[in-house]
Amino acid sequence: MQLKAQSCSLLAALSLGILATVAMAINYFFFKFPGNNYFPPDVFLIAVMLFLAFIGSYLQFGKESMAVKMTRELIYYFLVMCVIAFATNAIQYTPFTPIDDLLVSLEASIHINIVDIVTWTVSHPRFTQILVHIYDSLPYQMSFLPVATIFMRKFSYLREYYCLLLVSALLGFSFYYFYPTLAPATTLQNPIFSPEQYATGIKFKEIHQHISPSTIEGGMIAFPSFHAIWAWLCLYLVRWWRLLFFLLLPVNILLIASCVLLGWHYPIDLLGSFIILLLTHYFCFHCVKKN
Repeated sequence: MQLKAQSCSLLAALSLGILATVAMAINYFFFKFPGNNYFPPDVFLIAVMLFLAFIGSYLQFGKESMAVKMTRELIYYFLVMCVIAFATNAIQYTPFTPIDDLLVSLEASIHINIVDIVTWTVSHPRFTQILVHIYDSLPYQMSFLPVATIFMRKFSYLREYYCLLLVSALLGFSFYYFYPTLAPATTLQNPIFSPEQYATGIKFKEIHQHISPSTIEGGMIAFPSFHAIWAWLCLYLVRWWRLLFFLLLPVNILLIASCVLLGWHYPIDLLGSFIILLLTHYFCFHCVKKN
């Protein structure tokens, strides 16, 4: 199972890397947009430390030792996140027109108003604060949960997680490149939204006016919501530990809901996330089955 998921992850990583490189090349030769760097500032130091840890554990304990296997998994996860960061850098250079007006029109046709939803949320300050903390917990979950899974030696769950991460990025990032979004704040221009939410659209507009972006704050992709996608994948990763899964379940349900309740995403973005997740699980399942 591990080897099958690993080969699927490699295929998805190569596909994502190639498409990101093509997007980078198109921008370099034709559009020449400036952009942000979404790699962490200490990425090289992390790479060196992981490499030294792997060499040290190999020399000290031998290639079949658990220390080597655990360090190798940390390197795999680091490489997966590097591929996703590289693809994130690439898709910000999309030359296409945002589709936010279409999304707003679709929601208006079924009487959904994101401003009314956010207004209701902020009228409950304590609930809003809880949602803010939960929404901001996703980066910590994506850092801690894979590492905890590595130390618990649940490697087969990790390999499946890598595959799901990469395939969801391949599908969602590809959609965003051709059909970009600015998120509700920039489109609707209502004071109910926060400065960080406006930053998403500010970055996009500056980049496409050939101005170096003044901020890296905010998000990037509204449709589909990767906060929702990754919140589910974090839950799916820890299904081997039932207690943690059920403790995290209500938190991540609120995390997904907060995408809309706090105004970071249109409600229809969650539908996009659901479709991406269905396709991701389908492709990963059949890829593993074929191999």
